[in-house]
Amino acid sequence: MKTKILEQLRTSEAEMLQFLEQLVNIDSGADALDGINQVADKIGAFLAPLGFDVQYLETPEAPVQLLARRARAGKKQVLFSGHMDTVFTKGTAAARSFKIEDGRAYGPGVLDMKGGLVMALQVIKAMVANGWEETDLTVLLCGDEEMSHPLTDAVNQFKKAGAGKDAVFNLEFGRVDGSVVTGRKGTTRPTLVVEGIAAHAGNEPEKGASAILELAQKTVAIHALNNFELGTTYNVGVFSGGTMANIVADKAVGEVDVRFKTIAEAEKSIADVQRIVATNYVPHTKTTVTGNVIKFMPFETTPAVQKLYEHYASQAAGLGLAKPGQQYVGGASDAAWPAMTGAPTLCGVGPCGAGAHSDSEYIEVATLTERALLMASCIMDLDRL
Repeated sequence: MKTKILEQLRTSEAEMLQFLEQLVNIDSGADALDGINQVADKIGAFLAPLGFDVQYLETPEAPVQLLARRARAGKKQVLFSGHMDTVFTKGTAAARSFKIEDGRAYGPGVLDMKGGLVMALQVIKAMVANGWEETDLTVLLCGDEEMSHPLTDAVNQFKKAGAGKDAVFNLEFGRVDGSVVTGRKGTTRPTLVVEGIAAHAGNEPEKGASAILELAQKTVAIHALNNFELGTTYNVGVFSGGTMANIVADKAVGEVDVRFKTIAEAEKSIADVQRIVATNYVPHTKTTVTGNVIKFMPFETTPAVQKLYEHYASQAAGLGLAKPGQQYVGGASDAAWPAMTGAPTLCGVGPCGAGAHSDSEYIEVATLTERALLMASCIMDLDRL
């Protein structure tokens, strides 16, 4: 049976590309909730005939989530997780529609992460079509990953779906060198707003309280928190304030990016930023902060994660493929949430390419099949894990 499944996948490239073209040519950014719904509908329509119970988890005025399960009691449990949204605005799909040139497929979201969605669906189809009954399969796809889930309960859904699974595959893209991702940093994005007192900088500067000076002091303090050894980084990436050079600034705003490798460092970063917010450097200024909350927890490289990676990578030799490496990357993903429950989790198992979030985004077409073979083989050999 395994041989038949793998043979079907080896001849499925054209079908994958056809479905990928359909998904890529649907705008599904934050301003296109209808497009996210269309993507969900197409995926649901793909899964339902394969025996999946398909649910659309809806939140008013927010992107839909798709939850589908083909339950098999007592069998190994696998979760495919991912997102249906992209970073591109309405009209991008029409302006830069799907195309293939020199073995690469291009288009908005082709890499991040519609290629991974299509690949996983083809793996599922090949297994079901050839009578594979040894795995309980769940698919959970959100519609607001690029937005960090501001309006939905996607985080809780990923934790709930991941708990107790034998393997979780997050369908983010593979790296150019074929590596998968076994660890990611988490992130917070606090915004500091400083209120000062305006005054004429020439006539009565002593009556003012500079919000810019206060934010400058806080910026220095925030950057002093950087701990490169632990992998915890702070960056005030946007700094703005004031109205004219001859006016003591009565307002300043700083936007901060914080990243961390462990849950402990995540919690510490929240407290450290709050402490700096509460510290007053310039008398008569006041600072408030928003967004000093965890947007994504880190995806930690636990022993369970490492063990699943070794099992996944070990499939390559039998398939005639190069062994995929592993990477720890700075960008966050929803792989963090099931991993937090203790579930063995891999990220970046989708097709390989580069240029995510850019007009040059692409996947290497050949890797659609290669990664599908690796995933299917890994799942069918989970008893060896």
